Amino acid sequence: METLGSVFSDLLRRIASDEETALIFLNELWPQIVGKELAFRSCPVALRDKRLRIAVPSKTWKKELMELHQMMIHAVNKYWHCDLVHTVKFEVRPMDEKDK
Repeated sequence: METLGSVFSDLLRRIASDEETALIFLNELWPQIVGKELAFRSCPVALRDKRLRIAVPSKTWKKELMELHQMMIHAVNKYWHCDLVHTVKFEVRPMDEKDK
């Protein structure tokens, strides 16, 4: 009998092949993947060809998160149990409530 964790992991791996659907799941799971504090200050906005674009509220946060980009890539891929993301790009843009 499969555990819920293994079923969920299998589902995420299948979703990874559809980047639009994967982005929807990334947004919902973002606090669990990177932690609540980073998730409050960042929001995945696009995923294409294994490149993840992340919105941040200021240049200061962009600089801070650029230093953590490898950790974020690792966290996403570990959560997904596959190589969903190879690179990240941060862009400064206003984040409204729906982005959080």
